[in-house]
Amino acid sequence: MKKTALILTLAFLTIASSAQSLLPVKYGIKVGANISNITPTPNDGVKNIDNSSLIGVAGGFYVEIALNDKWYINPELIYAQKGASFTYDYTHDYDVNQRDVHKTSHELKLAYIELNPTVSYKATDKLALNFGPSVSFIITPDYIVLTDKGEHDVLPSHEELLEAVYTEETLDVGINLGLSYYVSESFLIDAKVNTGLMKAGTVTKITDYGIVNGISTNTPTANVYEIKNRAIVFSVAYLF
Repeated sequence: MKKTALILTLAFLTIASSAQSLLPVKYGIKVGANISNITPTPNDGVKNIDNSSLIGVAGGFYVEIALNDKWYINPELIYAQKGASFTYDYTHDYDVNQRDVHKTSHELKLAYIELNPTVSYKATDKLALNFGPSVSFIITPDYIVLTDKGEHDVLPSHEELLEAVYTEETLDVGINLGLSYYVSESFLIDAKVNTGLMKAGTVTKITDYGIVNGISTNTPTANVYEIKNRAIVFSVAYLF
């Protein structure tokens, strides 16, 4: 991950330095909050996740490169926290006519380094419209199982199931759409919607080993949820 961060930093500095002839160039910092969530897709025959938003931090470096008096390129190198809290139900058949119905809750906290080569159109002196791609590299995936309880007590014949597992993707690609309001030439307020276009990871929960009365039926089952990131981001930036 250190190599990834170094590559992104070098790319960010290269973009900024290559634009020295496109004056004026302004450098700044940006800090804010992500209201993040996920878009889950379950495997066939499985009820989908019930999910809700998490609030994380976002902040990093920002450059404003003027192409003319209307069009700008604003590359960003941002640390962003994403994720969601969610619940889902599953059943575990462990004997003939014996079943546990589980309700389980989780939190998924993902930290990324993002490179956002944003294009801006200044509609007025105060308002700019922003759009562009987002390329994110995972730093730390934190998957937390909060509760996983069935409606019956675990019986001696009831084998214990493994906890759900989150398998992350290293790269996430999305698109940003938003706007900026310039309070002054050096201070601006920014809002955007970030929509992931790629699978960010997979949650897998084994729900049945396919064992009845201690005999394997060779039919193990699992709930599988592929997720994509999405977020609403509010931030402020100061330009030097």
